[in-house]
Amino acid sequence: LSRLGITSSACFVFNCGENEQLDHLFFGCPYSKQIWAQILGKFNIIRPILPWAEEIQWMVDHTKGNKFPQALRKLVFGATVYHIWMERNRRIFKNCFLPLQSIIHKVQCDVVGKMAGLNMPFDQVDEHHHSLGTNW
Repeated sequence: LSRLGITSSACFVFNCGENEQLDHLFFGCPYSKQIWAQILGKFNIIRPILPWAEEIQWMVDHTKGNKFPQALRKLVFGATVYHIWMERNRRIFKNCFLPLQSIIHKVQCDVVGKMAGLNMPFDQVDEHHHSLGTNW
């Protein structure tokens, strides 16, 4: 976008001093890394945030199937990537900045809305799955 003159700089919009790159946007930047770490925490997953390609591989390895945890992880990952991208665009094109917790809240709202439409027997899930649903 900077080469085309649409933006004035290739400097990353989350004010970390880096140039914008896919690996940095998802989840190398401290801002997006913190969002993803808090989102993973809602799954009770505490681990280092990996580079983009490794995060994708981790998601592929941990979202096989359509059981509740796998379906939830897919929804959460998609919503997180979407809202980080939307925040990036909001900052570039509208000069509007949302705090980190607002992005997390937007992810949660999207996921809860999608979960409400799923045909899953939530009354038959075990205690671990119930706590996942409660976190969301």
